[in-house]
Order: sequence, then C-alpha cells, then structure tokens
Amino acid sequence: MKQVWAATAIALAATFSAASAQAAVKVDGMPLMQTAPANGVPLLINGAGVVNLGGKMAAAVYLPQNSTSASSIMTMPGAKSIRLTALANMSADALAKALDTGVKKGVSSAQYASFKPAMDAFAKQLASVKQIPKGETVELLFEPSNGIVLMGPGAHIIPGTGNAELYQAMLRMLPPGVVSSTAIQKQNIS
Repeated sequence: MKQVWAATAIALAATFSAASAQAAVKVDGMPLMQTAPANGVPLLINGAGVVNLGGKMAAAVYLPQNSTSASSIMTMPGAKSIRLTALANMSADALAKALDTGVKKGVSSAQYASFKPAMDAFAKQLASVKQIPKGETVELLFEPSNGIVLMGPGAHIIPGTGNAELYQAMLRMLPPGVVSSTAIQKQNIS
C-alpha cells in the first residue's frame, strides 16, 4: 500500500511540475506562456507588460537565458523573441505604423534608411492580415543566421529580413519592464 501511495505522490508531483512549467504569466488579464519555442529551443520569458502599438497589446521578450541587462541581450547567443498579443481586436496596419514610428524615433535617419526595406516588408505582411483578433499574437523572432522572422495571426510568415541592429531598435522602443523584469523572471521554473 505504501508503494501505491508513493507512486501516486510521485505521479502527482510530476503532473504539478509539468503544469507549473507551462503556467502563464498574466499581463492585463492575458495569459502569456513562460517559455516559447524557437527552432526547438525553449526561450524563457525575460520581461512583460502592456504596450500601445497601434492598440493595447501584452508584450513579452523571450531569451535563451534570463538577463537583467538590456545591453547584453543582443550579444547573447541564440534566438530572441518579441511577442505582441492583442488585448482587443486591432488593426494590423496600426501595428505596422507604430513599429515603423517607434523604430524611426530611436535611430538616426541614415540608420532608418537602411532599415526601411525590412520595415516596408513587415508593413506589407501585416497589411495582408488586416485585423489582429483579441488574444492573437504577432511574433518578431530574431535568428542570428536568418534575421528577423515575422509570424502573425493565421500563420502569416515573412522570412528573415532585417538584422541585429533593427532588432535592437525594436527592443529599445519597448518599456524597460517589458525587456527585462526580475519579477517576471522569478516566475520561470528552472
């Protein structure tokens, strides 16, 4: 009988462990997963919060390992992800314009000119989506060997474009707590 109880306790512990590893961080009531896959490698949520990018969105930054240093994020090896989840139905065109405006504000005009083809590609892809329904996510995944991959509602994907400098500009337009938050990081399961 003790063996049955022990086996049951172990099974329950494993179940609760697995469930808590997939537990969500809530941002303005929207659940965001603690891990996000990038080419089979789990990325950990590093920070999260509400942003207004053409509409209210729950934003989260995912990294291969947690970091409290915004400057070390881009030098960290591996993929990185910015996930933007609509908190209400919103225009995809408004998101594209907000991304463009945010990037433009944070860089020199010469740098922006070099980013313009990638920003135009993002805008064109988002325009094909038209609307981002509440709860749907747009992901900006940076892959060192592939650039920035845009994934949107309905599996709309634009292949890698842009570079590390453009991704840094996108990170800089996010509030510091979205990029890195020790309170969010503490929720990650080791």
